[in-house]
Amino acid sequence: MAHINRLDKSAYQTLVASITVLTESEQNMHHYILKHFDELPYHGIVDLANNAQVSKATIGRFLNKIGFTGYSAFKAALTNSLAENKMTAPIEVYHSGKEKQQNTPKLISTFTDNINHIIQQFNDSLDQNNLNELINLIADNNKRIFTVGPSSSAAMAVHFSTLIKYIRSQVNLLSVDTGDLPKQLIDINKNDVLVIFSYYRFNNVVIDIARWFKDHNAKVVVITNSHSNPYGKYSDLKFVLPSDAQAIFHSRMTGFMFVELILHLAYEKIDGEGNFEKLEQLFQFFGTFSANSTTK
Repeated sequence: MAHINRLDKSAYQTLVASITVLTESEQNMHHYILKHFDELPYHGIVDLANNAQVSKATIGRFLNKIGFTGYSAFKAALTNSLAENKMTAPIEVYHSGKEKQQNTPKLISTFTDNINHIIQQFNDSLDQNNLNELINLIADNNKRIFTVGPSSSAAMAVHFSTLIKYIRSQVNLLSVDTGDLPKQLIDINKNDVLVIFSYYRFNNVVIDIARWFKDHNAKVVVITNSHSNPYGKYSDLKFVLPSDAQAIFHSRMTGFMFVELILHLAYEKIDGEGNFEKLEQLFQFFGTFSANSTTK
């Protein structure tokens, strides 16, 4: 059996095509691998068995058929092939092969052009079937919505949780503080939906949150800028949004656009006007946005 050091998706498909007969379980696993190929380095063999709904023995037989001595060898070849997805600090990416520029008008023009480009990519790459499924989850008032975003992704989670309350109730912004978090997750069940915002870096607490929701049969939605990420193995829906504006930081522009798009679409689906009127009454009662304070 030849040793395979690297395995990209095309090479994997070629190996599988050489097999004359696949059992039903092997076909199920093959379809799962194709769908989640970029995420597989984050899968252990138990993750793959559970998610593809096959046994570890089936995984071993299948991998042996395509030329691997076991799951460790398969995962190593995948990891080597996907090395280009390895996380690199933004400053290293930005300065790779380029120097700082001092021409402000040119910098502004280039930045704007790049943002316009990723907005077009955003429009072209949206999976409308997945989008409709997400909208149906959000519009379902029988479901509770939970959202979380670590580090810079927290701003998108806050934006989402703030605006969605105009449309529906039972919305919860989760903490990544493990002292507070257990109290927020005490009764998670199949009627709950977790929406994760994650750009660039991955947070171990959020990975555990995703696993907790998945273990309790809740829906998990991931909104990210990376095809290769550790949350995907727990997700029911995943949206990978373009972010490379060739600037010092990955752009969150399409992330905020996505939030406002799904809220707009959800509003069109709900019956009535949601919580708009109630919130306006509360704002007036507390004088939240008044120019002058009032005496009650």
